Amino acid sequence: MVERALLVRIYFDQREAQEAESLLTELGELVRTLGIEVVESVLSRSREMHKKLLCGTGKADEIVALAKAHECDVIIIDNGLAPSQQREWEKLADLCVIDREEVILDIFAKRAQTKEARLQVELARMQYALPRLARMWGHLDRESAGSGGGAGGGASRGMGEKQIEVDRRLAHLTIDRAKRELEAVRKQRKTQRKEREKLETPHAAIVGYTNAGKSTLLNHLSGSEVLAKDMLFATLDTTTRRIELPDGQPLLLTDTVGFVRNLPHRLVEAFKATLVEAVL
Repeated sequence: MVERALLVRIYFDQREAQEAESLLTELGELVRTLGIEVVESVLSRSREMHKKLLCGTGKADEIVALAKAHECDVIIIDNGLAPSQQREWEKLADLCVIDREEVILDIFAKRAQTKEARLQVELARMQYALPRLARMWGHLDRESAGSGGGAGGGASRGMGEKQIEVDRRLAHLTIDRAKRELEAVRKQRKTQRKEREKLETPHAAIVGYTNAGKSTLLNHLSGSEVLAKDMLFATLDTTTRRIELPDGQPLLLTDTVGFVRNLPHRLVEAFKATLVEAVL
């Protein structure tokens, strides 16, 4: 169970230092939302982007040493990590290493309440995990290495390779199913929007940063009791309420999923069914 985290943001241009520091602070808020203690945050500049670890091995060694000195369970890197980079970091640190996208996916998984939100999170998580399956099952091949001696032994496949093939098939099936069900949701929402258009009632959406008070504003204006908490991504589903303006004009007002900087593209795609409510 992950309890103590070292946060890292790597930047490559001195002009990006202030923005990088701001993003690292935001990552801390995201991590604490998961109930994980942040023991230290490291802002590291690299003169160039290294394919293997983003930064040079010297800086990477320093980061790993700091994480072990603090007895961290996980290193969380604010930059997006390719699957190969994630594997290299974990090999170097002998610790769990994740990136910003995985943190956000974990938050979304905790917050998803309705079937639609759970589908959207499931799709995004499976798309994220698919290219990382080798990382999950590589230990089985290492354990079975050398066990296929004798004639033809070199042609045998390890347990990990076989399991990866099974998992990949299951992942593709899950992704296809989630896409089909989400497409049905999108069609349903499109029908609902057409019905609202027939009523010719004006429609507005409350759009903004996560935890900015959008749900609280909707509750205040409509007298409803939409979940409103002081936490990031408390709302993962759109909610529409009918209110009356001071001049008596009716208005449909929609609360939407909050935004965050560097929101993973796959999450934007997965949440298209709800984000489309902000398009008026």
